[in-house]
Amino acid sequence: MITLKKPESTICPIVETIRIIGSEPKLLVLRYLLDGGKGFNELQKLTKLSSKTLSSTLKDLETYDLVKRIIISDRPFRVKYELTEKSKELKGVFEEIQKWGNKYLK
Repeated sequence: MITLKKPESTICPIVETIRIIGSEPKLLVLRYLLDGGKGFNELQKLTKLSSKTLSSTLKDLETYDLVKRIIISDRPFRVKYELTEKSKELKGVFEEIQKWGNKYLK
């Protein structure tokens, strides 16, 4: 009789990735930052998220090292948000999702 070993980790990488980036606010922020760095107000206008939701989303993405916050100036205080190298690797994933959506969601 052959005994199969249980994998050391039962975490599914697909499920974990969707858990980290899969909420609508996170996807919107990542999508708009793919075009380049943006300030908080610009992101808020593009995503139409409330300040509270956008702030929370950006902090969460920073926690996972997917977004970096860059201080532009102290007076007036201005920051810009950019994708990290890690999150830039998601560009191909987003392109494939877009292709699928264009094909099946007409």
